[in-house]
Amino acid sequence: MERYVRLVVRYRVAVVIAVLIVTAALATQARHVHLEIRRRALEPQQHPYVQIHNRITELFGGGTIAIAGVIANQGDIYTPEVLGKIYRITQGLREAPGIIEANLFSIAAPNVKAVVTGPDGTMEVHPLMEAPPTTPEQIRALRDTVRQDKLFRGNLVSADETATVIVADFDDTRANDVAIMQSFEKVFAPERDASVTIALAGVPILRAWLRHYTGLIGVLFPLAVVVIGLVHYDAFRTAQAVFLPLATALLSVIWALGIMGLVGRPMDTWSAMTPVVILAVGAGHAVQILKRYYEEYALVGESQQAVIRAVTAVGPVMLTAGLIAAAGFGSLTTFGIASVRAFGLLLASGILSALVIELTFTPACRCLLPPPRKRELRREEESRWLDRMLEGLAAVVTHRPRVVLACALLTAVLALAGASAVQVDNSLRFWFAPSTQVRKDDALLNEKLAGTSTLRLLVDGDRDNVLQEPRVLEAISDLERFMETDDRIGGVTSIADHLKRMHQAMNGGDPAFYAIPDNARLIAQYLLLYDMAAGPEGLSAFVDGTYRRAVIRALSKTDEAAFSRGILKRLQDFAAERFRGLPVQVDIAGGALGVLTAMNEVVVREKIVNVLQIAAIIFVLSAVVLRSLVGAVFVLTPLAMAVGITLGLMGWTHTWLDMSTAAITAMGVSIGADFAIYLIFRIREEFVRTASLEEAIRGSLRTSGKAIFFVSSAVALGYMVLPLSGFSIWIRLGVLTAIIISASALATFTVIPALALVTNPRFLRHRP
Repeated sequence: MERYVRLVVRYRVAVVIAVLIVTAALATQARHVHLEIRRRALEPQQHPYVQIHNRITELFGGGTIAIAGVIANQGDIYTPEVLGKIYRITQGLREAPGIIEANLFSIAAPNVKAVVTGPDGTMEVHPLMEAPPTTPEQIRALRDTVRQDKLFRGNLVSADETATVIVADFDDTRANDVAIMQSFEKVFAPERDASVTIALAGVPILRAWLRHYTGLIGVLFPLAVVVIGLVHYDAFRTAQAVFLPLATALLSVIWALGIMGLVGRPMDTWSAMTPVVILAVGAGHAVQILKRYYEEYALVGESQQAVIRAVTAVGPVMLTAGLIAAAGFGSLTTFGIASVRAFGLLLASGILSALVIELTFTPACRCLLPPPRKRELRREEESRWLDRMLEGLAAVVTHRPRVVLACALLTAVLALAGASAVQVDNSLRFWFAPSTQVRKDDALLNEKLAGTSTLRLLVDGDRDNVLQEPRVLEAISDLERFMETDDRIGGVTSIADHLKRMHQAMNGGDPAFYAIPDNARLIAQYLLLYDMAAGPEGLSAFVDGTYRRAVIRALSKTDEAAFSRGILKRLQDFAAERFRGLPVQVDIAGGALGVLTAMNEVVVREKIVNVLQIAAIIFVLSAVVLRSLVGAVFVLTPLAMAVGITLGLMGWTHTWLDMSTAAITAMGVSIGADFAIYLIFRIREEFVRTASLEEAIRGSLRTSGKAIFFVSSAVALGYMVLPLSGFSIWIRLGVLTAIIISASALATFTVIPALALVTNPRFLRHRP
């Protein structure tokens, strides 16, 4: 290492120029990075539920459904003014980019047909509301038709007749989430007044708001730079010591974003946070070098020699810690959700970039800067509150190590009790605060209408025309009735409901004939008549042209994990029994409920796998560099404490484990491993010098301990800018990251020295 550092110092100007050239090249690639929330990137594509969801979307659409509600503020919707608004909104949405018109449902949608008995006693099919009614007679006729038809009553119009729903399905290859929300707002704007409340919900709307809040990183990142800079100034009290770590960290961010642009990855909600992590970690490693530089400069009094001695001492430790952190973050690339994989990949590349820059640019630049003046050295060395705190902590640990370990054990027990209560839930709506407009709209629509979370089941036959067989249609009807036994499920619709309407209309409108005909040929005739009257796309939202595949559509008032998991299990059990022996199979489930249930299952399974992966990586690499299995256990112990404390707090505070909080353990453990590695290496170095473990611990806490404190403070406080966004998911992420980093640093300061004093391991006596 010393020979390498001498080369860097010797060719320092060339090194700085080379780093700046690479930075400029990568900065040109970073220009291509853009913000984009991709539906498929948030979904575990290998999960059966997601695969069913994708197949239903390919066959019938429904992958990007937005739900709007028009609520009358006085009386009901059956007034010329309100009905006119509903009509104009629906017509406006027909022109929206990416709209799938066959899947546009409202009382004014052309594809929503009234099926009634005509004057000659046959079935008559016509649009439910071809034009907005203006006379009392026209309004009465519309209301009577809605009240008499199950597909309209309670589904398109609320039971109290004060609200109606507009369900719009979009092709997300032709319109992104922001464009979808803008299409709605464009048609809503002229219709909003005191007579109605217009609300908007659905997964694409939630994702559009997700993108809006993610864009706030442009404000939060500069704030994080300021916060981390202030922490570094407090650490060294010199302008140079603020400039160099921040310059190193910002170069690392540019490199990581350049790599991201080079591979064509867009930035999303998770990867948008990585610049803050890279900034804090990159600056933290530079702090370790600078802290040692000031120590060495005080001894040798010459800047270049101090750089060589500092990097020679800290470089191997930094390289080890950085590789462990990069490997820990890199392990997220095995996660089943693309957004999390991109998050891990960007972080790993950022940490590796920081390592390269810190072993080249940082020492070279430090040599080019003027050496610190006596006043700067005096300010850096003067005893302050942190020195007194660390000395007090060292005194407690060295005098009462068993008490420290007993307290740690008690903390672990309490943490495990809390961790056992942690629940997994990826409900998108709860990523936003209750006070946000998107949550208010969602709550209003769930209160007034059938729901805002989609649920879709695929009925897949083994031959054409199988969905014209009475026994199959009866089974579908029974499945629908079973779904409706849960009052949180509504808007259940399928081909079976349409056939019941046809049968009733062909029998004089008698309610007794609202049933599936018992004759397949009669069913085929009904369908032919309907197609002739309604057009070829009349039933395309529910059944394909060969009558081999159909979809059952429903809405849910909640997408919470426990409910979703339970309803899907009940549906699977019912379908397995009811459809046994029939020439069709029922695939459960698509829609938001199926996708979110898949996300919950993947987060649980792969979080466990990921924690084990990271633990194995840290154990193996630590054992190699420390040449001791016991040393590897020492590294893992404070990390396990930090994870346990964080999960325990999540359990005690009823904070869900979701996609965002699942990534916290990887960050906390990977960064926390740096702390443990730095402290252990310094204890070994101090032990060689003092031959006393107690003195080695005191000296290590005064030096590396101080650097670890400032690094952990920079990471924690840097992440604490996220709650300023007001975005619930970032509030949780910022607070929990600060907790796990702080817990990791505290456990490193206490548990590692206490374990060392109680066990007196041989690996600490090895020369580093």
